[in-house]
Amino acid sequence: MKIDSLGNCPSTLLPDPMRVDADSFRGYINATAQAGFDEVSLWAFHLMFAGPQAANVVLDSGLSVRAVEAAISWTSGPSDAARAEVAGLVETGSQFGAHIVGAACLGPIEDQSAAADGLAMLAEVAATADMVIALEFLPWAGVPTFSAANDLVVASGADNATVLIDAWHWVRQPGGPDLDALRSIPGERVAYVQMCDPGPTPGEDLETEAMNDRRLPGVGTVDYASLWSALDHIGSSPFVAAEVFNPAMTAKGPVPMAAAIHDACWLQLP
Repeated sequence: MKIDSLGNCPSTLLPDPMRVDADSFRGYINATAQAGFDEVSLWAFHLMFAGPQAANVVLDSGLSVRAVEAAISWTSGPSDAARAEVAGLVETGSQFGAHIVGAACLGPIEDQSAAADGLAMLAEVAATADMVIALEFLPWAGVPTFSAANDLVVASGADNATVLIDAWHWVRQPGGPDLDALRSIPGERVAYVQMCDPGPTPGEDLETEAMNDRRLPGVGTVDYASLWSALDHIGSSPFVAAEVFNPAMTAKGPVPMAAAIHDACWLQLP
């Protein structure tokens, strides 16, 4: 397995990823490009708050947009709101030539069948633009493990529904890394891998830890060699992007943070 390009989730370069304006958006895009990244995964709502030139900032940077994130309104089943949300993400992604729409479940799932139908609806809309849905599992929420995400993807019946593996979630998922499950699925099932590293001991609140204490790849507990080997075994060719939430690093500014993340990631790539 050989990975020749590397992406970044540049929202992580912000002191508060939920708050962005035109200047901070331009800053994190330029820092990502300056660090040597090739591609990005964009939080679509950032574009709404980054001013009318936001799209041009991205296009002028030379960065390719591989993914837009994230659909979150689908878990109770198909609805007008969920369809409108994913349609907006697909429209945003299409203007940049993106191939992936991220999806996640932020709370509990009360009806697995309804959730599978909701995921199928996301995939149906994404297919109109030749895009795939990449479902991210979150250890504290209704899709807590890789296997749970894969099961939901299979239940959706959608050929363009896939799984997103975030390395932090991969380690912190209940039961820990599940290489046997990963090695048992088709390679195209994994469309997106996010790089970061957790510390040796889980925090008291996993969600808080996930948003505040991610380490540079290679200085935590992710066994990247085994992860890449399993992905190579199934013939997967995922989009790979860094996602390092770390306030101590953001305090140093987006340029040095992006450079440190870029260099650490390349040392762990196959």
